[in-house]
Amino acid sequence: MKVSAILVGAGLGLRMGGAIKKPFMQIHGKPIFLHTIERFSQNDKINEIILVVGEDEAKSLREQWQITLEAGKVKKIVTGGKLRQDSVYNGLCQTDPDAEIVLIHDVVRPLVRKEHIEAVINKVKECHAAILASPMKATVKESGDNLCIRRTVPRNNLWMAQTPQGFERKLILKVFNQFKDADIEFTDDAQMAEKAGYPVYIVPGTDENIKITTPEDIRIAEALLGQ
Repeated sequence: MKVSAILVGAGLGLRMGGAIKKPFMQIHGKPIFLHTIERFSQNDKINEIILVVGEDEAKSLREQWQITLEAGKVKKIVTGGKLRQDSVYNGLCQTDPDAEIVLIHDVVRPLVRKEHIEAVINKVKECHAAILASPMKATVKESGDNLCIRRTVPRNNLWMAQTPQGFERKLILKVFNQFKDADIEFTDDAQMAEKAGYPVYIVPGTDENIKITTPEDIRIAEALLGQ
């Protein structure tokens, strides 16, 4: 069964600040995007990687990293779109037509574990659509407009969505084509599948699979990778 992985990193990274975009910031002397690519390229279940980045970054990657990326199963470098869902769709259209499963992963999640990637693949084989997520640990409050607490939300069935998010290729293509021209911004790919009426299942993960968003996340990732 062929599996394609789309690694998405076309966002502006405004919360990080600075002149360097998040995928190109370094952890232990190596850009974040290379750490993430290694997690997928070293997995025997992954047949190809499609890397989605901004237009300027795509040119730089082709010039500086082409040989390294090809050695890491990166078959294509694709330019992203205005919204995340546009970027994912651009990558999705470039996946191998023979692929049966597609994994969509944030390129700035360099700590995803091999066993979790494989668990998502196995769940997709069983249920057609699945995401990695970690259980909610914090006490969650819902507030009104004046920041007065309305209620405490029971957390028993609450999960923090992560990536990879996996789907049968034909299913997720159908979903993206359904909403391609819709004036809706989706926060993740599972939300789109849910809105289309497809059940999406959770694969329990860990808090270690952090998304690099702030300078503090860089320090946490350095510590975790150091272990």
